Amino acid sequence: MFSSFIRSACAAALAGVAAWTLAACSGSSGSHGAYGTGDPNLAASNPGGGPIDPFLTDGHAVTQALDAIAQRSGRPMRITSISADRINGLMVDVQEPAHHINVDRYVVGPDGTLSGPTPVKLMSMDGGPITVQKVDARAFSANAIAFADLAATSKAAIAKSGYADARVTEWEIDGIGPDDRRFMYLESARARPSAEISPQLKIVRMSF
Repeated sequence: MFSSFIRSACAAALAGVAAWTLAACSGSSGSHGAYGTGDPNLAASNPGGGPIDPFLTDGHAVTQALDAIAQRSGRPMRITSISADRINGLMVDVQEPAHHINVDRYVVGPDGTLSGPTPVKLMSMDGGPITVQKVDARAFSANAIAFADLAATSKAAIAKSGYADARVTEWEIDGIGPDDRRFMYLESARARPSAEISPQLKIVRMSF
């Protein structure tokens, strides 16, 4: 199973719960503020004092950023994971179209700055080799995720949490299979609830 893979970051890399290992760093470029501003009624503030991450709750911003990444990575674009948090912005691991065994990370910061590609080092925990077939099995089209409903899902998660002051701090989608991780995380003054979500961004269950 490809879920037996893990990832760990190098000194400048981004941490996250997923099935890959990130190694190396890359340059950056981009258009500041190109994706709008985050919604303070849905998204948590940036603890570093920077702009609210628009990718936390704005699905249109996510699809715009994916298009910008695809212009750099090449098409067809298939991804192995996608996530957003309030500090780093949108993080996408992309399978190289010309070399399917390779995966690169792209990051679009809350200010719209695009960086990448950063090579992702894949490690196997079952002792087997990394193969194109395994990476192909893990990769999926971002179109399989209903990002148009991201704001509605955020509102629903806040309502279901029972905490009016809860805001989205992070979400992660590591695949579209039944056993893949897909969560939206929230934070309030008194709790840190989370919502398990489907590829259609429907809430499967809440955890507290």
